[in-house]
Amino acid sequence: MSEAFDPFNVSDADDLFTATVAPTSVPVSPVKTRVPSFNIKPQYVAQDRAPPIVVLPKMDVKLKLHEEVTSKAVLGMGEDGTVELFVEGKVMAQAESSISKIPPFSLQITSPPSSECDIVYQNFCKVQTERKIQVSKQRSIKCKVDIPQPKAECEVLRYSMTAETKNMPLLVQSKASLKGNVCRVGIQIRSNLSNQGDINDLSISVPIPNTMQESTVKITRGADTGSWDECKRMVTWKIGTLPHGQSVLVSVEAEISHTMAQLVADDISSTKFNEKIQCPVLIRCSSLSDTLTDFALSASPWMEDPSTLSLQQGQSYRLLHRVPTRK
Repeated sequence: MSEAFDPFNVSDADDLFTATVAPTSVPVSPVKTRVPSFNIKPQYVAQDRAPPIVVLPKMDVKLKLHEEVTSKAVLGMGEDGTVELFVEGKVMAQAESSISKIPPFSLQITSPPSSECDIVYQNFCKVQTERKIQVSKQRSIKCKVDIPQPKAECEVLRYSMTAETKNMPLLVQSKASLKGNVCRVGIQIRSNLSNQGDINDLSISVPIPNTMQESTVKITRGADTGSWDECKRMVTWKIGTLPHGQSVLVSVEAEISHTMAQLVADDISSTKFNEKIQCPVLIRCSSLSDTLTDFALSASPWMEDPSTLSLQQGQSYRLLHRVPTRK
């Protein structure tokens, strides 16, 4: 049988529906995503800013108050009688600073009334205010001090005053007694408990009057520290340091003159003895911790030139004290 006549290949029609069609790749363009714009502007939040740190210059100030004092005990007012003082004082200052120029500082002074205290200031110490303290009747003085040279100790002011006090650094008891023809003079000195420190350079001197025979002078207490100067007719004890609150007792004796012995024999009531036997006690001493007056100091930074101020204070005196002999 001959092949069927199929000029249009109809027999292959079924294959048109079963044949696998290869996929055709179609290029795909990437999709662009559009982000909406909200027109956001940066916002600045106000914050509290710390003020700039100001470093104040550091300043070290040293003040020294020294008094030269002569005094005399006024007897007849009991054991704690009044003492008259004459004082010559001065104030020294020394300053150092963390900067090249020394800033000025304020000096506060408390002193007795102007009628009792005269103050002379140096030209770099200017008085700003002065007022009277009603309760104590003292003066409160404020000065501006501009130290001319750093690290150099310089005198700021001087003062002089007369005053009366019952609070001496030394409590002195002296007494002369007569036993037969022998006169004994005894002196006891005690360091006041209110003192800040010890008494230094303490010496006690007793002049021997002509009514006592110089050839018979004998130191009966304190012989290790005492000496007799026949030319000056003076007995002197060099005690040195008297510790705070401690006391010392010294004594000397001598026979009275023949003339004095006759007066005492004629008038044993002691009036002639009291008039003729005069042995005042002279006391010299010093201190590096105390003063004898109410003159007081303090210091603070000057308002227009602020600084961090550190203050050191020192005080001292040298005293010559005279005590009449009690009989």
